[in-house]
Amino acid sequence: MPHIRTYLFALMTVISMLSYQPLHAESKTTVAAESDSIQLFRGISVSYDLAGTIMRMVGDYGQYEGALRVNLRDRYFPIIELGLGSAKHEADIASEIEAKVNAPYGRIGCDFNMSKDKHDIYRVMVGARYAMTSFKTEASGDVTDPYWKGKAPYHVETDNCFFHWAELLFAVDAQIFGPVRLGWSVRYKIKLGQSDTGLNELWYIPGFGKKGNKLGGTFNISFELGRKNKKQK
Repeated sequence: MPHIRTYLFALMTVISMLSYQPLHAESKTTVAAESDSIQLFRGISVSYDLAGTIMRMVGDYGQYEGALRVNLRDRYFPIIELGLGSAKHEADIASEIEAKVNAPYGRIGCDFNMSKDKHDIYRVMVGARYAMTSFKTEASGDVTDPYWKGKAPYHVETDNCFFHWAELLFAVDAQIFGPVRLGWSVRYKIKLGQSDTGLNELWYIPGFGKKGNKLGGTFNISFELGRKNKKQK
């Protein structure tokens, strides 16, 4: 009898363990599915690039840029960026020519949140943009005649130039307090094409920056209005 009771006890223990494992696994799967099944639309945010404004204030070129971003499931972030590129190259001793550009530009794209916990207040994102601008470059000043050594006024304004490019970016942002967030991005720019302007070289392209500079960045302050997590049935 003692051997029979021992055998029955061992058999019941094994059966209990086998029956517990599927239920436990199912429970974990259910929790994971429920935690991920949130609303598609999670909110919107508006942002402003502080870096571009500071560059224009202390240097001879920069931009004033704002953006509107949509939050989808805290994972995908379609975005539209609009701005005004501004540059004024003061006349120097070598060229004595002053050049200036003021024109709007726009970008459209999407960011992907790579964070393991996509609902965290910190986000690490990669993304892409398609960008374009249309602008004129104006140059004026006094040029020295190489033969007579006298000076003559110089003024030229290019035809409207269409320029478009692509951007790949890496970005980080975080919630500071309430709806306010701060973040930065590093961007690699790829020229796609431009129309003929009659000039050998463009000094500055609105939104793109100085021609030849493939790297850029932003430092954004944003105001985000979002929805609270609510599991769907």
